Amino acid sequence: MSKTRTSRISQTQIAKELGFSQALVSMALNGRKKGISEETYKTIWDYALQHGYSPRGMSIDTAKENIAVTTIGYILRSPLKLATKSNFFSHIHQGLYDQLDSDEIKTIFLGSEGDIAKADEETPLRLPESIRGIAIMGEVQPDFFEKIRSLGRPIVYVSARSTGKSHSVLSNEGESAELLVDHLYKLGHRRFAWLGGNKGMGRHKDRLEGLQKALASRDLQIDDSFLLKSKDADRNEGFDFARKITQGASKDSIPTAWVCLNGLVARGAINCFFQDGFKVGSEVSVAAFDMTSVCQEEHPTITCAGANPEDMGAEAGNILIRSIKGESSALSDVTLPSSFVAGESTGPVQADGS
Repeated sequence: MSKTRTSRISQTQIAKELGFSQALVSMALNGRKKGISEETYKTIWDYALQHGYSPRGMSIDTAKENIAVTTIGYILRSPLKLATKSNFFSHIHQGLYDQLDSDEIKTIFLGSEGDIAKADEETPLRLPESIRGIAIMGEVQPDFFEKIRSLGRPIVYVSARSTGKSHSVLSNEGESAELLVDHLYKLGHRRFAWLGGNKGMGRHKDRLEGLQKALASRDLQIDDSFLLKSKDADRNEGFDFARKITQGASKDSIPTAWVCLNGLVARGAINCFFQDGFKVGSEVSVAAFDMTSVCQEEHPTITCAGANPEDMGAEAGNILIRSIKGESSALSDVTLPSSFVAGESTGPVQADGS
């Protein structure tokens, strides 16, 4: 009679129980044997399997029998980690997982950019043969990208591109910008603010350029004092951005339309407006480049535009499946179309607005 599987033990728990470093346990459970004795490697795996551990998406029975399961590894850009709440990349992974699962291909989290780079300094990264491809989620540093390329697996870059070096899956940011600006312009908005984030990354650049182009086609532009950028892109950033513009300003002197890099930044800005007594959807309107649950999971719902991130993950899965099956050797740069949802966060400019 087979044993009942216990709840999935974490790598941190395994390291603590065995008295090994978490980095060592992580390397062993990701199939990296170089620099690890055979006895230590076997001890870690025996303990892990005995206590219900299995790599994400892989079965314990398969690991015990040492049968290679076709697997796709995925990597998160810095500073994101698996525990970091990222609606966008969570949706990406869901789409990737669902698409691969239909072909009985599993996914495994290889780590975040910073953690992998740090571990690689001690022991060169190696992957088991069962990992047949890699999805990189978000823009990583060029030298790190080259290290991943050197592993010799097909790579899909999601929400970033490296033309001629890997496949890529992107959202049509120019189309998203046009949809957002068209909606706001028809509501009477003429004064715009940009609340950016991920400064220096291609996604920020593409979205801001798309917004500026859409505004320019209507003889509008964003005043430099209302064009804000930062390294991160979360609720705190959005709150701080909004406070920076509204603090000490009269309601008739601030922008009426606030376009945000993503839904998290938009939520932060909305929180600030509520605290400062601004009516969202009437005195100020907020919109975002986003199509994740953060835009619809609470009120006010956020007006948003973008490609469906689960579709982006599914397309990444399709590309990797074709690569694994040898159906195409050409590199694919896929840009998915944008859709638009009008939420409660936008409304017509008030009569005294300009």
